[in-house]
Amino acid sequence: ILFESGLFCFFLQLKLSMNNLNLSDVKTAVDKAVSMMSSLWSELEAREKQITQTERRHSQIDSIHEVKLKEQEQKLIAKFNEKETEFNNMIRRHQHEFAKSATRGGGDDAPSSPVIRLNVGGTVFTTTKSTLMMSPDSFFSGMVSSGVWEPDTE
Repeated sequence: ILFESGLFCFFLQLKLSMNNLNLSDVKTAVDKAVSMMSSLWSELEAREKQITQTERRHSQIDSIHEVKLKEQEQKLIAKFNEKETEFNNMIRRHQHEFAKSATRGGGDDAPSSPVIRLNVGGTVFTTTKSTLMMSPDSFFSGMVSSGVWEPDTE
């Protein structure tokens, strides 16, 4: 558009001043218009190159972000699957313990593991070995499974 409007202005000026111009003035005006058009063309090429480079950079950045998002998604899916497996294993353990308890009559009448009484500062707590072992990283689980601690036989 700049090119066309610049050319239009040049030819309009040329036509208006045709009567007053000699041949060398016309040649000077044409050379000036060609120089202006050449300059505009160079500027357009430079801008086109700049746009192409910017688009290429944006494409590279988009690709990098896409890869990072895929990696994060894969990590989250793996973590979710791991937690889901842990949860399913815990459910299976509890179902198994419940089934064992149910086959023995269940309830408080026939516990599925030995009854343990804990005297904590004069207060007696009653529980089962399986309850103390439910959390493998707990103090009580370590105490019961170590073999160092021997419960009273009473």
